Amino acid sequence: MRLLGKYLLQMVIMCFSAMAYGSKTATTPHRVLVLAERGGLHEGFTKAGLQWIESQKERFNMELTILNSAREIPKGELLKYQLILQLNYPPYAWSNAAQKNMQQYIDQGIGSYIGFHHASLLGEFDGYQMWTWFSDFLGKIRYKNYIAETCEGTVQVEDKQHPVMRGIPETFVVTEDEWYTYETNPRPNVHVLANVDENSYSIKTNIKMGDHPVIWTNPKKKARNVYFQFGHSKLLFQNPAFIQLLENALHWTLNDEEVTESNMGYAANYAREPRFRALLHYEPGAEEAHVQFDKQAINFFHKLTYGEGWLMDVTTSLADYPYERLKNYSIIISLNATPSGKAQREAFQEYIENGGGWMGFHASAYNDRNTHWPWFNEFLGCGMFYCNNWPPQPALVECDTQEHPVTCNLPQSFVVPASEFYQWQPSPRMNSDVEVLLSISPKMYPFGLKDVVKWGDFPIVWTNTKYRMVYLNMGHGDEGFIDATQNLLFVNAFRWVVSRDHGGDPFKK
Repeated sequence: MRLLGKYLLQMVIMCFSAMAYGSKTATTPHRVLVLAERGGLHEGFTKAGLQWIESQKERFNMELTILNSAREIPKGELLKYQLILQLNYPPYAWSNAAQKNMQQYIDQGIGSYIGFHHASLLGEFDGYQMWTWFSDFLGKIRYKNYIAETCEGTVQVEDKQHPVMRGIPETFVVTEDEWYTYETNPRPNVHVLANVDENSYSIKTNIKMGDHPVIWTNPKKKARNVYFQFGHSKLLFQNPAFIQLLENALHWTLNDEEVTESNMGYAANYAREPRFRALLHYEPGAEEAHVQFDKQAINFFHKLTYGEGWLMDVTTSLADYPYERLKNYSIIISLNATPSGKAQREAFQEYIENGGGWMGFHASAYNDRNTHWPWFNEFLGCGMFYCNNWPPQPALVECDTQEHPVTCNLPQSFVVPASEFYQWQPSPRMNSDVEVLLSISPKMYPFGLKDVVKWGDFPIVWTNTKYRMVYLNMGHGDEGFIDATQNLLFVNAFRWVVSRDHGGDPFKK
């Protein structure tokens, strides 16, 4: 009896211990201090940021304290938090106690840190001397200049394996931002995660650094930390890549790297091996209407990665993609871009002929007498470009078949958003290997105002049944993703091409 009593006592103690531990891990929130700069040019970003983080506090189990000033932070206050998030608040106008505690917080690894944009405004401002320790923390930098007009730029990922960057496309666009330059480059003193391509700026400017880091972390500090140079416009919170960066940063800085299905976030993709990869190829130097579509397409497909267990890479050149690298992708999505040069063409052909998948939009299939790539014509299953409507306009289209997976859930006829549509001669319908899925309705003739298509067979979506491919003629302008039916068509086509990859795809029946 005494042994039984002792055993039961041990069991009770163990149960209470487990209950106490479980309660602590399940309910104790992460204490997060948000230092938010209010008013002025950054108010839009700050307001959107506060709304976003407030909406995510339950999911990330955060208890938020939001301060709009660091002038009156008392001694010891900063040391109570697991994360300090500097939401555009500048690196001056801090109380002496707050400065000393911040240095202690970072140097001793008491908590973690995320900073945005204005946090690197280091120098003499508003009567304050530069905070030397903070300058060293962010890479021994001093603010020099910025693009006051704001512009868009293409961010290029450098370290795809870092937890903050996992699942982020190789490149993504940030719009309407100020791009800070510094008197010295932080790169020698920090670990750079991404840079901005200064040649991609949407305006002409001489305000450049040459090598321009925009996301970095200082591994010399004990505290986990990451700084994002962009953070000027509220439009960032409509940018899927930025949202994923922010979520990744929160998971990493809060030591929440064991991502589970319950997180239901973008970062869940890196908790398990991805099922397949997609490579998106676009040409940033193409005509403006094509680039407009391409950038929206990148965001559209990026959203399809949420929780789906597949990864998306983006490139502006196939020069670095020989066959040995291409074969790792289940699908190449060509956004108004084609392989150029002998080596790229041969690698692409080898990829396709060995079962690679392809989804092409609009100008990705353009070919004429100067193309000189007979295999590509055979692959497309059509003749050469013949004519097009102009200007871009909506079109009534008709499903040639509703038995195919790409069109099975679409209406028999519907209107697609405005675009420039190519007509081919001879029509791909003349090829016995081609299955036409969608065509411009003859009811549209005459089609166009300046350039008028008056007659003829007008397929705009088809597949060459000899290959794992689908071509969609849409892809011109900024209206490509405003219509739910056309968006469904794009998802269907993507899913269908991937579903026929017998190398271990998630959709194979």
